[in-house]
Amino acid sequence: MISIEHIVNAQKLNAEFLFALNAKAFAGFEQLVALNVEATKATMQDAADVVRSAFNAKDAEELTKLQHAFLQPAAENAAQYTRQVYEIAQETWAGLAKVVVETTSESPMKLSAFLASAAQNGPAGAENAVEIVKSTMTAATSAYEGMQKAASDVMEANMQAMSAAAVATRANGKGKAPDRRASRAH
Repeated sequence: MISIEHIVNAQKLNAEFLFALNAKAFAGFEQLVALNVEATKATMQDAADVVRSAFNAKDAEELTKLQHAFLQPAAENAAQYTRQVYEIAQETWAGLAKVVVETTSESPMKLSAFLASAAQNGPAGAENAVEIVKSTMTAATSAYEGMQKAASDVMEANMQAMSAAAVATRANGKGKAPDRRASRAH
């Protein structure tokens, strides 16, 4: 027989799972906000410095030099910002995946305990039905663990591919910048 205690425990587990997910998501959001505040402050400071220097420029050539001096670090800062956003997103997704994996790995054990309790408190003659449910749950748990491992492997492969793509993008970006400058000089 399902008791109120079983229902309350199930609801507690669901609430804890949601709280853990929300905490991980909020931590990632908090990191993004902090990054955006710092990036905005730095950009405003750089822009103020360039404007001050522009007011002190004596001719158009000096203004052009100031513009180039501002644009190169701005491009590097944008690339750094993108890398940091990627890292925060990767950390947040990994944290969320960890919460899901931990919670789902606990669920089959708790369900087994619930079924054992139901078998003990159930009416006479219900043992066969409980055994059928238990064997079905064992098979489902085995299948679920296989799917979970496959999903974990796919997620790991995707993370590695994304990291490799980010490294390749950074390498390509650094390799192309000198070529553009060299082509302008000619």
